[in-house]
Amino acid sequence: MKSISLFNFLVVMAFMLSSCAAPHYLSRPETYTPMLETKNIFSFGVQNMDEKAKTESNALTCHYDGFDVRYNIREDFVVTFTIVNNTNKSLIIDKSKSYVLYDGYSTQLFKDVRSSRSTTFNNVQDAINNVQTNEAGVSMTIPPYSKWELPLIETNVHAIQRAPQCKYTDGIYPLTPFDDNQEIVEFVIPYTFDYSLANWDTSRNRVFVNSVEVKTRAFSSTGGNYKTGAMEFLPPNKYAVTLYEITGETDYSKANRIDAINWQMYKKHLRKVKASHAIWGIITLPTIGGPIFCWLKGCQHQPPRYGNSKTTTSYKDDVINFDEYFGR
Repeated sequence: MKSISLFNFLVVMAFMLSSCAAPHYLSRPETYTPMLETKNIFSFGVQNMDEKAKTESNALTCHYDGFDVRYNIREDFVVTFTIVNNTNKSLIIDKSKSYVLYDGYSTQLFKDVRSSRSTTFNNVQDAINNVQTNEAGVSMTIPPYSKWELPLIETNVHAIQRAPQCKYTDGIYPLTPFDDNQEIVEFVIPYTFDYSLANWDTSRNRVFVNSVEVKTRAFSSTGGNYKTGAMEFLPPNKYAVTLYEITGETDYSKANRIDAINWQMYKKHLRKVKASHAIWGIITLPTIGGPIFCWLKGCQHQPPRYGNSKTTTSYKDDVINFDEYFGR
């Protein structure tokens, strides 16, 4: 019994002496990568095509004789508008002959306009959503001194799907509807103040990116997720696209020093592990295969390496596709 107890004692002591707990290595240091941030700030403007309105381009507003059309860019890049009737007469628009154009391709602005509720036009007190249907069209009234906002659920309006090309040099660049392969949105709205519906005019305006401001910034990155082409909506009627470029090699000098210190800690730890394995083998005799295997195997607690990694990837994206960022 005493020999068995002595053997158990020796085995327990051997396990304790040959334990291999990992050293407390120094943690990952900060590494610095030189980078260039290029931010393109795109601003929308409006162009009057019917030559009957005065425009406030940056405010996306067209001033007609008796009413205003105010355009707006939503955060999902859908272009919508509000009509403001500034007179004491009802403004009438023809829903059946209203169109939205994307790059010149026209689509009826309103869905199923012929199935709209049919009412009789009486006077300026008519409800704002009243329509009258005849063979010529479907008219809708906007009462005096009131506002009417385009109801998107009733329309074929969709989000802008193509942005202008990004630029890379500081400055402000004016754009035209024909620059940089951008998508142009145009609305065609027939209107009249004539209650007999005999005389009609047409409001026709384009909404497009009319300028881009470029701001660049050099900085040192200590890590993080720099997604090139990330978009940020900037109300009202602006958005930014940010590009990142790695301009040089990462500074790994501090990381290399940490690696050297950790490696010295590992070598010191390894010497202790081999000594403990040798003691285990002597105490428990060579008939025990486990200690011999551990002795030959050594220690698996090598330190992580933080230095000597090089990053040379360059991030640039000339044309931004909105579908990639809105999952369309």
